[in-house]
Amino acid sequence: MTVDIRVIRAGQMYRYHLRETVVGDGRRPARTPLRVAQEQVGVPAGRWMSRGLAALGLTAGEEVTEAQLRNLFGERGRHPYADRIEADRLAKGGSAKKAFRPAPLDAG
Repeated sequence: MTVDIRVIRAGQMYRYHLRETVVGDGRRPARTPLRVAQEQVGVPAGRWMSRGLAALGLTAGEEVTEAQLRNLFGERGRHPYADRIEADRLAKGGSAKKAFRPAPLDAG
């Protein structure tokens, strides 16, 4: 039995999670969409679960997307819908500087 131990930094944790953990501790093939990789190994899609989801505009049981994981883990705590929030702010005439600078988990 071989055990591999590595130091994982904050930005790397997201990549590790998407490559291995979300596909049942296997190895996700390169360039394979998350949902396809999960289906190939028989791992169900992740689902949002918590009492506080409504405050973030999320629905319990809703499938977690790769973009949402990127925002939450890869971008250090950005709102799962940060891309949508920023687009809405820009569409309403907000400045790019303010639109692309939402507070962590700030839905407003």
